Amino acid sequence: VQVLEWIEGKERNIRALLSTMHTVLWAGETKWKPVSMADLVTPEQVKKVYRRAVLVVHPDKATGQPYEQYAKMIFMELNDAWSEFENQGQKPLY
Repeated sequence: VQVLEWIEGKERNIRALLSTMHTVLWAGETKWKPVSMADLVTPEQVKKVYRRAVLVVHPDKATGQPYEQYAKMIFMELNDAWSEFENQGQKPLY
């Protein structure tokens, strides 16, 4: 449910998902530092933050953990949004 609330209105919007990812992570997750939209202006910035996010929620990192399925759902949403970003030509924010 929390993942669905997180993506609501932000479907396939990589910048919006990355800038709010801190609101959806499980308790005890300390590797992720919140980012703002100002940190996601250029395609290069988006790519760097996306890669860092994927490392935090990658299903292989969560295997056997109580949050494994949760991490997988976040991972899939980020991947879908990244694919959309690539398909749209990785445009700068402004």
